[in-house]
Amino acid sequence: MRTPLIASSLLPLLAVIACQRGDRVRTEGGEYGGTMVIAVAGDADALLPPITVNATSYEVDGLVFENLARPGARLDPIGDQGWTGELADSWKWGRDSLTIGFHIDTAARWHDGVPVRSSDVKFTIELYKNPKVGSYVAPLLANIDSVSTPDSSIALFWFKKRYPGQFYDAAYQMRILPRHALAGADPAQLQSSPFARHPIGSGPYRFVSWVPRQTIELQADTSYHHGRPRLERLIWSIAPEYNASVVRMLSGDADFMEFVNPADIQRVARAPNVKLVPYPSMAYGYLLFNERDPNDPSKPNPLFADRSLRRALTMAIDRRRVTKSVFDSLGAVSYGPYTRALAYFDSTVVELPYRPDSARRLLDALGWRVGADGIRVKNGAPLRFSILVPTTSTVRMQTAVLLQSMFRDVGVKADIETADGATVRQRNQSRQFQTLIEAMQSDGNPSSILQSWGIEAAKTEDGGNAGSYENPQFDALVDTAIAQFDPARAKSYYFRAYNVLNEDAPAIWLWEPATVAAVQKRIHPVDMRADEWFANISQWYIPSAERIARDQIRLAEAQR
Repeated sequence: MRTPLIASSLLPLLAVIACQRGDRVRTEGGEYGGTMVIAVAGDADALLPPITVNATSYEVDGLVFENLARPGARLDPIGDQGWTGELADSWKWGRDSLTIGFHIDTAARWHDGVPVRSSDVKFTIELYKNPKVGSYVAPLLANIDSVSTPDSSIALFWFKKRYPGQFYDAAYQMRILPRHALAGADPAQLQSSPFARHPIGSGPYRFVSWVPRQTIELQADTSYHHGRPRLERLIWSIAPEYNASVVRMLSGDADFMEFVNPADIQRVARAPNVKLVPYPSMAYGYLLFNERDPNDPSKPNPLFADRSLRRALTMAIDRRRVTKSVFDSLGAVSYGPYTRALAYFDSTVVELPYRPDSARRLLDALGWRVGADGIRVKNGAPLRFSILVPTTSTVRMQTAVLLQSMFRDVGVKADIETADGATVRQRNQSRQFQTLIEAMQSDGNPSSILQSWGIEAAKTEDGGNAGSYENPQFDALVDTAIAQFDPARAKSYYFRAYNVLNEDAPAIWLWEPATVAAVQKRIHPVDMRADEWFANISQWYIPSAERIARDQIRLAEAQR
């Protein structure tokens, strides 16, 4: 039924797209060359965007692959104001606003030399939405009906309905993938596919190598259609833990660390060759309750399926003291999974207060009585659970100790369980935990809250809703907010959804850290964005004099 429609009413639209060209970000002049080593405390899981859940993977993916377009500094999720083309160089809305046609830059090439085509865009959305893939992004694409390809350079998005986030979802939720390299892959086995270990993208950097638990290396694509990146090589140096990354920074073996713990700020600041660079952030931390039984996810968790118990545990925690103890002045108390950087943030949202006496009374009412050892017991079983924490995070380890003490004050036994970062990620995805301290980066689009707290995400294997929180009222309010073109009305519905979420206490919202990066002084960073610090890394540079000096030092060291 749609072919005649394309042939008739949309031909003028396609012609306009083909002739238009949006703004391009090209690197003009300046210094080229040099290597930047990025210190990280966790290895990648896969280098394939639909299944990426790991921070290191996400950074690498963001430089190997491209979105159709990218937002401006305000990260505005409504409409296309302030957006610039990335893989697309122009776009045009249909008269009924149920279509958006993207024109693919004819200069764009996959790193194996094959031109990027509109068929790649169509293939990408179909892969993301394929249930066998189990992508955590899939629920965010539900309002995109399909993508058609009237010619090789135009990808035409068809939407089920008009809604404010149409452009954001089409242009920014997916990194476009090469159809010719992935068409034969089993969607259910992408994690183990050769492509996930050796990706081919169209972004500013080409994949070179991945030595597990050691390094990931990218090289500048000198033929990149937005202009050659200024840094020649990027190397992710994978350390076994955070402290090892700090040592690499201070010794000069690494050039960049995304986040410096508050306790290390002064020590890093004293290093003669390192500078501290604050930048905006969307990060937040929380203690997540698993509402399903980790031994049998088909059953509710005997403890945390109880909303009243979750609320009591939340009121037992002095979140302000936790934040102050861990971050000093470099952190703020979190209101929920929506940070102060979001357009729809509202500080008047419901917060469960710190009231340990109320927590004790509620626990009493639930039948949890204090035993001789000070630990509450019900039907002969103690009120006891584990807090899973990665050894790679000093912040989360410190937080766990504080939570453990506060829980003990109301008669709750919390055991701190530690594991390496990879094990914690695996147990998070498979939901084999009682509680865990998580640190996440919120998305610029507030609708993505369904990605972590919506019912569909709870049902998806390896989905983002690892705590299995489900409340139809919350989902309905977010869906209504998404449908609002008036920002004030959208904000009011998001506000009501946030209140429902906080009243249900699926997690204890803890802190929002101020983000401070450590950078070797020879590196000149440009425009570190809140959602992706690396978004403009193709414009970062090292002055030639600094590169020569470093090369001479390394040569001297090698000759000793």
